[in-house]
Amino acid sequence: MSHVQPVPTSADVRMAVTAEVQHLCPFVDEVDNGTVTVTWRTNGATFELHSLREYLSGFKDSEIAHEMLTDRIRHDLSVTQGVHLLSVESTWDTAGMEVRCGTWQTRAGAMS
Repeated sequence: MSHVQPVPTSADVRMAVTAEVQHLCPFVDEVDNGTVTVTWRTNGATFELHSLREYLSGFKDSEIAHEMLTDRIRHDLSVTQGVHLLSVESTWDTAGMEVRCGTWQTRAGAMS
């Protein structure tokens, strides 16, 4: 699903972006709204931010649980060469509670 474009960089920095994300709840007929924070370290490349935003907006019609969406983002982005130590955290307001999901750091560019 990922069409996030990598762009070259000589910087060696930690990057983090937070964006609003929307998806369809697979258990109740409702739209879930939340935020997702993606954190990575540049190592020759970084994510082109406009394509990352477009990718994150692409879940609005997906029927998927919070946990699976968070892990899907981690998996999709972790195949990008040139970025390392990827982690994804999401926060949702649902069922009268704040729900947080997080992934373990993944060495990006190493997953298939």
